[in-house]
Amino acid sequence: MFGAQNYVGDAEAAIISQFSSPGRLTGSSFGIPSQNATYDYIIVGGGQAGSVMAARLTEHSNATVAIVEAGNFYEISNGNWSQIPYFSQQYAGSEQGDYNPLVDFGLETTPQANGEVIHYAQGRNLGGSSGRNQMLYHRPTKGYYEAFADHVGDLSYTWDNMTTCLERSMTFHPPNMTERADASSITYDASAFLDTSNASNPLQVSYPAYSYELSSYAPQAFGNIGLQSQPGFSSGVLHGYGYWAFTIDPETGIRSSAESSFLAEAFNRDTLSVYLNSLVQNVIFNANKTAIGVNVTSSPAGTRTKFYTLSARKEILLSAGAYHSPQLLMLSGIGPEQTLRQHNIPIISALEGVGQNMWDTTNIGGPVYRINNTFTSFSDFQNNATITTQIDQQFANSGTGPLTNEGSDVAAWYKFPQNITSTFSNATQAHIASLPTDWPEVELILSTSSRSLEVADDNTKQGTISCLMIATASRGNMTIASSSILDRPIISPNWLLDPRDREVAIATYRAARTAWQGIPEGVRIGDEIFPGKNVTSDEDLEKAIVGNIAAIHHASASCAMGRVGERDTVVDSRGRVVGVQGLRVVDSSALPFTPPGHTQGTVYAHAEKMAQVVLNDM
Repeated sequence: MFGAQNYVGDAEAAIISQFSSPGRLTGSSFGIPSQNATYDYIIVGGGQAGSVMAARLTEHSNATVAIVEAGNFYEISNGNWSQIPYFSQQYAGSEQGDYNPLVDFGLETTPQANGEVIHYAQGRNLGGSSGRNQMLYHRPTKGYYEAFADHVGDLSYTWDNMTTCLERSMTFHPPNMTERADASSITYDASAFLDTSNASNPLQVSYPAYSYELSSYAPQAFGNIGLQSQPGFSSGVLHGYGYWAFTIDPETGIRSSAESSFLAEAFNRDTLSVYLNSLVQNVIFNANKTAIGVNVTSSPAGTRTKFYTLSARKEILLSAGAYHSPQLLMLSGIGPEQTLRQHNIPIISALEGVGQNMWDTTNIGGPVYRINNTFTSFSDFQNNATITTQIDQQFANSGTGPLTNEGSDVAAWYKFPQNITSTFSNATQAHIASLPTDWPEVELILSTSSRSLEVADDNTKQGTISCLMIATASRGNMTIASSSILDRPIISPNWLLDPRDREVAIATYRAARTAWQGIPEGVRIGDEIFPGKNVTSDEDLEKAIVGNIAAIHHASASCAMGRVGERDTVVDSRGRVVGVQGLRVVDSSALPFTPPGHTQGTVYAHAEKMAQVVLNDM
């Protein structure tokens, strides 16, 4: 199988070839570590949001922009494990040590409800986690953006006003049904997407050129819990089942990331400079509390550390992610007063919300069954040398086949009906009622690919309905371990800490079990493998669920946007850090709450929105 080889697509080849554009050497796009320099804007972190910001600022202005990125190109540092969709789950597991240090910070949680320390994957590469994630693309609900706008006191964040930002970043491609299973019909709402037939919106969104047989039984499974088909997941409604769209380039079958799309274009502009393998230590402020630069260290393995300063004429934009953006704020003197004093960091702006009230999706695994042995499963392509050779050749020749599919074809959004919510405690009912009415409590994914399948101890094929809790009450936090950027932040997602989440989790497993019963016998074989047919009481289910907690990497709100003056507010509705000037936060940490489902589509839109804000403020 392709494995650790590098399959370099056209966009990546353009970046790392001799010339980025006619007459422009690739090396002209990179800053020189150890040399002080000055730019109009400095972007700390070349991840998903940072890449969008750099691309839009250099596209629509003459401003000079520098990106300081801790990693490198994932195409080089992680090869096919990043580029080929099938391998996207590599080095992203919850086990300690399950990471590639060239593209991951190796962050770990404090012991969680199950007593385990869990690896929390975060992209350390250009494109950030858009170069590491499972590429699922959808949009949040209309109610999410209405709540967002109300929370921050800015109507420009309503669904109607954010639609342009959602559409601007991506080019949508309808499915190629000739390469998919006959029963894998896909419905989508074409009106949710711009007419991009003549457009060049950077990010490519499409459907894999392959589907699994088990996925075609989603209508029976999810219909058994009262759900109907929901076309496309991009129209502001998340209620029902359907096939995922992915950030995959349909021409090549490989990942489309913020780096391979936005930055690939930005590298052609002489106003962009990128510093690779470099860490910002802290933000520098003048006597007026205006951010004027950053202290940077560059120290590739085996070399002496180089320290230097990059200065900003206009602004500094933090895009270091949900854990490193708040870490950098604290290291720069912005954060909870007690924390800053504990580490002898001079206080620039005492903001109690930095690193606090963090939202995250909770991954609790799900029920596992054996499935028909004639069905294709995710692991088939690893265990049969003949099949492996065939699919490698198919992918290399046409960018089609199983390697274009990361394993999670189809999903459902589930909002518990009244007959179930009425059995919840008053506290749980009140929490659900506090969220927008169109916000589902649960995401269910039917697949033959899941860490849940590790419970099986035989050679039969298995399937699972993975359960993600997307309306949680538990709130996490993070803080610094020291005054050095080299010391990893202390992160505590606190998954299932709140008893209301445990109550919903138990009901979620029961719903997933009911969904399984909708799949015909003969497709579903025998008794439930996990948690097992004898696990029926709330107490036993809770024990199984808590023991199966894992990261799904949707942390948000650790530098939350809000109304100035409220306790948890870190940035205002224009992304500006409260109490200082010339500093903004632009990434998932600035979202006031994690959107229902997956964050990728929301973060692209948020970065587009903030890029326009910065351009308007020039």
